[in-house]
Amino acid sequence: MRITGGEFCGRNLLVPKSDEIRPTQDRVRQALFNIIQCEVTGCDFLDLFSGSGAVGLEALSRGAASATFVEQSRQHIEVLNKNVVTLLKDKSSLATVVAADVYRWISTYVGPGFSVGFADPPYRLGEERGYAQVLATLAERNVIRVDGLFIAEMTAVQKAEETPGWDLLRDRTYGKTRICIWRRIK
Repeated sequence: MRITGGEFCGRNLLVPKSDEIRPTQDRVRQALFNIIQCEVTGCDFLDLFSGSGAVGLEALSRGAASATFVEQSRQHIEVLNKNVVTLLKDKSSLATVVAADVYRWISTYVGPGFSVGFADPPYRLGEERGYAQVLATLAERNVIRVDGLFIAEMTAVQKAEETPGWDLLRDRTYGKTRICIWRRIK
């Protein structure tokens, strides 16, 4: 797996050896960042269910001001920290790694809202929990600021959920993967 654009384009990333992780494919990540590039420059990026950190590191490579990674697995955090140090070197202060359950973390979040958030939970978990409640919590706790974006990666068969306070901007399928992008409107 590699960074597909920006300052660190072409640099390889470590991936945890685990059945629990399914990294966002390079081509899907590249397509996503082509869509949201205008929103990324200077943004505060939130990478939920971070795994290797590929999406948040891609955001930093493409000009995000900071990236916060939330991941629960110790094994994944170890690989994520290695990727941050190896890729960012003296810019590693731009990245914050949080060891926590994502659902618990967003439901107790206190702080400034992020400009762009991304979530790629294990597909089965995403299907079981859906995104309507996640979107409601992100707005209620101001995890994503008004006018900010939230992006979810899910199976192609899962449908984007309509949620008050959010406008579904894009719903794209790439093989077995669906990417949905919402903008917080209130």
